[in-house]
Amino acid sequence: MNLGELSESLNSVEIFAREKVSILEDLKARKDKLREEIERITPIRKVKGGKYLSVGAVDSSFDELFGDDWGRRLYAVCVSGIGFTPNGFTSKKPEWQIEGLALGYEEEDDYKRILRGFSLAKEIHSAKEWFSNMDLVLIDGSAKSSIISINQAMTSKDLEKSNSGKKLKAIYKETLSALYDMLDMGMLVFIPKRSSEVFIANKVSSTIKNDYAVLEAALEPGEYIIIDSESVSKLQHWDYTLPKVDSVTEDLLSKLFSLLKNLKVIYFKSRSGRIEKLETYTPLSANTLWDFFILEGENILAYLTDRSAKEYLKLLKKYARLINPRKYRM
Repeated sequence: MNLGELSESLNSVEIFAREKVSILEDLKARKDKLREEIERITPIRKVKGGKYLSVGAVDSSFDELFGDDWGRRLYAVCVSGIGFTPNGFTSKKPEWQIEGLALGYEEEDDYKRILRGFSLAKEIHSAKEWFSNMDLVLIDGSAKSSIISINQAMTSKDLEKSNSGKKLKAIYKETLSALYDMLDMGMLVFIPKRSSEVFIANKVSSTIKNDYAVLEAALEPGEYIIIDSESVSKLQHWDYTLPKVDSVTEDLLSKLFSLLKNLKVIYFKSRSGRIEKLETYTPLSANTLWDFFILEGENILAYLTDRSAKEYLKLLKKYARLINPRKYRM
């Protein structure tokens, strides 16, 4: 996607946010026509009950615990996980990285790029370690945003100045290999928080080029559509980039990017009426995940792991303030 296309897509999202009520009323008045046009592009399916797939979800949080007058900072990265099988839920105790994640210099404003990349790398790393026996593993965010964050961190000029950057570099190849393995097995489901990509709206009679708006008006709760990988690859025009560092070869990156570019896109309408987007190789994931989108449309597994990571980090910050109230020393 070039800058012009991106700007146009973001503009349509902003317009929809401002004029949502009037836009939806207009689209709903043409609901039957929209459904016919969508059906010509891809079938409208209905979620089905039946055998559940096992599901694991990971999420992370990171923050500064405290700093001192010499410009040194102490950070923590927490990764939490929760799994679901037909027999019930299983939780993973939050895994945290803190020992050695200290900076001995006054960091740049963009230092969070390293922490965000390290955080997402730990999510992927932990997902493979914790949930290799699951049918599906959920990552809260799009595939692109994960790769972008890891790339920005790995190419940061301050990477080698911090222990968190060194730790990211140390697990970089393992992270990419884990990501490739889970994609290759069809386990991963990325759940973008938002998206400016347009796969449907520019092919139907809609005044706004926004898939979420069109599908919110056209679909009934429990209905979904699948954009096949060939269509996604043709429409998104996205080039992934990651550095070839140490033993990360061009061959590994090429195979990984090929899988990422060929993810299917699933849109479905949750009970709340909100349209959700999934990026996955497993179409049956819609049938299993439908029951987990219950909090204003948000996925309950992603929500619980997010809360767990943030609450654990909050406790660490509380203890850090107690042992270092005046920020004298590390």
